Amino acid sequence: MMEIYDVLIVEDEANLADYHSHYLQQTQRFRPIGIAKTIAEAQQMLRILKPKLVLLDNYLTDGKGIHLLNDISAMTPTPDVLFISAANDMETVKDAVRRGVFDYLIKPISYDRLEDSLERYLKYTNSLKASDNINQRHVDELFKFQSKSSAMQTLPKGIDELTLELVIDAFSNSEAVFTSVSLGELTGVSKTTARRYLEYLTAQGFLSAEIQHGKVGRPERVYRKSA
Repeated sequence: MMEIYDVLIVEDEANLADYHSHYLQQTQRFRPIGIAKTIAEAQQMLRILKPKLVLLDNYLTDGKGIHLLNDISAMTPTPDVLFISAANDMETVKDAVRRGVFDYLIKPISYDRLEDSLERYLKYTNSLKASDNINQRHVDELFKFQSKSSAMQTLPKGIDELTLELVIDAFSNSEAVFTSVSLGELTGVSKTTARRYLEYLTAQGFLSAEIQHGKVGRPERVYRKSA
């Protein structure tokens, strides 16, 4: 069963907060659970609602959101933060990074950019849960693949290295078999995205595909690691 992430929105512009909430409601994995318009409201909601993720605006009527990061970091478990601000000065960016925000979005934000951030967040949390035994590749994933191999740099449009690594990892067990639906549920990507990566790896010879006839419903295309 897919994990659903509760999200607290901290934003004093009502229209913008509603836009954020509506956007999150359209996703499969993120659920808006509250809107705080002030630091005081956010502190109360954080204690009561215990969100997994916070969309945190910086400029609020009773102070700066960046100062709320101290309260957030003291919570157990600690929510992750997508920091949203009209401030584009380097000191604010450095301060937010030092305080451990997952991402920093400058207003006016693009919802394509927000979508990218949420997708990377899902991949990040999936990587955290993938294995108890850490290795260098897992560390690279957690640090957003800051070092890229030359092979990854030549990937075609629509195929990114982080998602590709997650898909390849899913087939680390030679007996693993996936459909686009089951792979999407495991990795946190959409069925369409999962199918694109499965077909790419099939074309590369890494996977083989076959039609499987189930007891109920239409035949399914299933993928397994090539022998």
